[in-house]
Amino acid sequence: MKNNFQISHTKENYTKPVLFHSHDFFEIYFFLDGNVTYYIENEVYTLERGDILVIPPGKLHRPVITENAPYERCVLWLYSHYISTCEGIDRMVEKITDMIAAKNTRRVHFEDEGLRVVYRLFDKLLTDFQSAEEVSRYTAESEIILILGEILEHLQHMEKSAEDQTDVVRQVIAYLNANIVHAPSLEELADTFFVSKYYLSHKFKEHTKTTIHQYILMKKVNLAKELLEKGEAPQEVSDLCGFSTYSNFYKAFTSQTGFSPRDYRRHIPYLLT
Repeated sequence: MKNNFQISHTKENYTKPVLFHSHDFFEIYFFLDGNVTYYIENEVYTLERGDILVIPPGKLHRPVITENAPYERCVLWLYSHYISTCEGIDRMVEKITDMIAAKNTRRVHFEDEGLRVVYRLFDKLLTDFQSAEEVSRYTAESEIILILGEILEHLQHMEKSAEDQTDVVRQVIAYLNANIVHAPSLEELADTFFVSKYYLSHKFKEHTKTTIHQYILMKKVNLAKELLEKGEAPQEVSDLCGFSTYSNFYKAFTSQTGFSPRDYRRHIPYLLT
């Protein structure tokens, strides 16, 4: 099962800062206790017990955790090859992804009986994940589908979340995401949003714990990985992602993935299993 999904239940006093990062898998993050603000690119969520965040592959995210406070969560990672080979899970993930876009939120909140139901499902799934019994593979798949079903049902009954455009950094990230191939410079962004480049740099670093330049590189490399997985040649990927030279693309890609673009392309069947 570890090749198909991973699940963990962790409780700790956590103080280490977490930087923006992304994954190649679909993540279900179930928050149980603590004082956490969660950033998913231009979205910000102040978490409450019973919140579930749905984080698709390639989305940059990070939690900001209050120092020396209890921090408890369950995390479920679903690998892409597993989703694609399990029709029930694949359909549920697709429906949830569509509903997230329709409702304009990645957060689903559970309380009372709904929270108890979801907690029991995560607990059963963790037990099956740790079991050596063959039948656990099949019950685990059912539990994953039930968890996704609870998320989808709650999303369907939620009101659409209002757009929050009060924070310039959120607007800038949304703008960068929409224009990542031909990403604007810091000066162009400052002019577009009518702020000084020094103010924008400071606020962006405060929000993301990285620079605008590094954010752009992370998003471009994520795009490059998608294109390589679709069979595009490395040189073509470099051009499609807006890198000025192949050497710049090679350096950024190798730094973030640990593979050269060509090696990554050769290892795709291994990396996705």
